[in-house]
This record gives sequence, structure tokens and C-alpha cells, in this order.
Amino acid sequence: MSERDKRGKRQDYVWFNLIMIVWLGVLALVFAASYNINYMQFIMAGVLVINMIFAYNFGVLRGLILALILVFAYGSYMLYGVIITGEIAELQVELVMWLFVLPVGAYLAGQMSQYISFLFWQSDEYRVLQEKITQDDLTGFLNKRGFFETLEREMERAKRFKDPLSLVVIKIANLPEMRAVYGEKGANSIIKALSKQIDSIMRTIDIKGILEPDTIGIILPETDINGARVVAEKLHNSVELIKVDLQKGRRMIRFRISVGIAQYTEVIPDAYALYGRALEDAGRDVG
Repeated sequence: MSERDKRGKRQDYVWFNLIMIVWLGVLALVFAASYNINYMQFIMAGVLVINMIFAYNFGVLRGLILALILVFAYGSYMLYGVIITGEIAELQVELVMWLFVLPVGAYLAGQMSQYISFLFWQSDEYRVLQEKITQDDLTGFLNKRGFFETLEREMERAKRFKDPLSLVVIKIANLPEMRAVYGEKGANSIIKALSKQIDSIMRTIDIKGILEPDTIGIILPETDINGARVVAEKLHNSVELIKVDLQKGRRMIRFRISVGIAQYTEVIPDAYALYGRALEDAGRDVG
């Protein structure tokens, strides 16, 4: 992800800028209500806010460079007032402090931005890690852990909203034979081709997972048992014979599969119980 893309997703830039602008507005009200208005102090407070916004949005280094430019300009103004015009009779603390406050404010704002950027990076890394933990590398389907966690959530959702939910389990009977004939690499190519075929015929809302080397599960949200039967028939017809790219060229691979289905009801206690029912139904499937 590029820096520009990260900036597009970081809402903290907007909120920081708004907070600083609101703070500038509060300062304006405070100075306006004061009987002894010091315009230079108000201007420098505004310059500080602008410098901090710049440092937060564009980084510590650029913020400090701008701060040094502002310090040079402000220092030149003070020298001009002391030496040339005599408007500044003495260098009071409230005048000199801006020479230090500007770079310190820019540094703190820039460091805050860097820290928040680091937190965003950690969050992105954690999300990627979680995806890898719950995703099967070969097929892109969920792995067993991710699948059952998702199935539990879908069961809770179905229970809350009274929506139908079904589970389909596909058992590949001849996978050991394929491994013996084509080797581990060839069997992986076959499983990958099978997963692509399954993915092509399922809805986008259906959730697929590799539960065992020879077992694939499919969660069917908003689908009752009759809809699941239609899906099971479609799977039988679509994955019986699949073209697979192997080392020796493309071959037609015949699968012997059994498909089991089960619909969630509130009497089913958890995801594993629902899976057990679908697996039991797959054992009765003769193709």
C-alpha cells in the first residue's frame, strides 16, 4: 500500500486539522473578548496552529523546516523592532517564547502523526496476519478454524434475524488415489482446480472452507434445506469432471464426491453439531 493510499484511509488527518482549527477559533474569541488585544500574540498563536497542522500532515522534518523559517522571520521582526524602530523596548518572555514554541509544537505534532501512522501500520499487519491464519493458502478458502468461527457467527445471525441457514459438506472419496497417481504436487493442483470450479458456481455470499484434506464445507446464508438440495445437485453435476493443468499437460479428472446438507435450527447447539449432521448426510449420499 502506497503512502498516498494510507493517507486516503487515515481519518485522523481530518480530525486533527478540525481540532486545531476549532482551537484557533477559540483563541480568536478569547482575544476578541480581551480589552488589551495583543495582535502579535494572536498572529503567532495562529502561526503555531498552522505549523502544527503542516507538521502533522507532512511529517516532522518538513514541519521543523517550516518552523525554522517562521522562527527566522519572527526573530528578524523582533530585531527590527528593537534596533530599527524601537517599537519593542524590551524582549519580554511572551515575545521570546515563540522562538522555542514554534519548533517544539511542530516536532510534537509530527511525532504524534508518526506514532498514529505506526498504529495504523500495526493494525494493517494484524489484519493481514489474521487473514493468513484463517485462510487456506492453496485454495483461498477459509481454513478449518476460520470456517467454524464464521459458521458460529452465521448461526448467531440466523438465530437473531430468524433467517434460514444451511451447510453443505463435500467429501472427495478418491483423493488418496489421486495422490498416489499424481503425487502431492499434482493432488494440490487438482484440489486447486476443484476449488475454482466450486467458487465459480456459488454465490458471492456463500462461504467456502477447507475442513480436511478431502472435505470442503460451504455455508449458505439465507438458504433453507430445499435450496441446499438444489446446490448439492448442482455440485454433483459441475464437479464430476474437471480440467486440471498438471506437469504432463491438461487432463480431465473425474471426482467421486458425496455431498451432505443440513439446515440450522435452534435445537442445534453449535457449529460442530451442524457440521456433524451434514457429514452424516454425506455418508448417505451415493452420488
